[in-house]
Amino acid sequence: MSLIDRRQGLWGLAALGAAAAVPLAWRRAQAAAPGPATLAVVEKGAGRVAFYSLPDGRRTDMIALGPQPHEMVADSAGRFAYVGGYGVKGWQFGGEGGHQLWVIDLTTRKLARTIDLSPHRRWHGMRMDAKGRLYALSETDSLLARFDQPATATSPDRMIPVGGARSHYFVVKADGTRAYVADTMSGMVIMVDPDDASFAPVKQHIGTAPEGLALSPDERTLYVIDRPAGVLHALDAITLRPRARTTLRGEAVRVIVQPDGRLIVSNPADKSLTRHSPATLKEEARLPLPAAAPGLNLPAGGSILYAALEDDRIAIVDLATWRIVGGFATGDAPDTAVLL
Repeated sequence: MSLIDRRQGLWGLAALGAAAAVPLAWRRAQAAAPGPATLAVVEKGAGRVAFYSLPDGRRTDMIALGPQPHEMVADSAGRFAYVGGYGVKGWQFGGEGGHQLWVIDLTTRKLARTIDLSPHRRWHGMRMDAKGRLYALSETDSLLARFDQPATATSPDRMIPVGGARSHYFVVKADGTRAYVADTMSGMVIMVDPDDASFAPVKQHIGTAPEGLALSPDERTLYVIDRPAGVLHALDAITLRPRARTTLRGEAVRVIVQPDGRLIVSNPADKSLTRHSPATLKEEARLPLPAAAPGLNLPAGGSILYAALEDDRIAIVDLATWRIVGGFATGDAPDTAVLL
């Protein structure tokens, strides 16, 4: 099983009115896809995780969770997935938000249990390190929780104060020695030590509202997107000192890193994906989408990207050929996904 930390094809043809070409596009997409597999998708608006067979996109199962689940991560064995209870549609919406962490049994496709994390709320970012430890981020309290044995844990083993104003998204090094938090309200990126709460957080102001984050394969460079400004930054992952920056195609939300180090950026304003050089951040290629892609899901070491679109679809993108090779409809507001 792989973790997956969004058309020039089918929908592009449909947009041009080439209805007769749609069946052929589907057959080609299915032929290009790997063997039988399942994609588990968080559907925020539907309040559930749904399971879809690949490549046909037939829904085979679903698990009801609660209001507005957002981020999901799975262990390396493919046994359990963990979903944070954000509880509201977005940061700008009122209400306290969710206080749950849902544990999903991926074998039985059942909700195994729910961990109550109150009074801390709006759990958004979710990550795991190479040691199998689970990390979750409370946006309202700017707290990073760590679960050392998440399969059986009933409460966090560590609670690390980040020191931000609205800590929304984060990434963690493979060995768990550093976590990098996008604090959207303060405009800062904050580096913390999940093992040592006495470590003084390192803070770097990068702009208006940082959100998307990714580490280079060697974990020496941190890539950060200033979402409303549409700027991609490269920071030194040890000091957080700026290295490079480039202006994107308007608002941008997510950045991921291919195995070869090249970057993929999701541009909601431009409804596109762009590929960038890791050294210069220069744009190398653009792929138009039929809708904005708030979620980018790439299996570790893989070349097939599953992009969650705002029109309630998953677009399947072959990064080797840089084209959309298939896709399917989902429930309301798909986002993060796990490939089984």
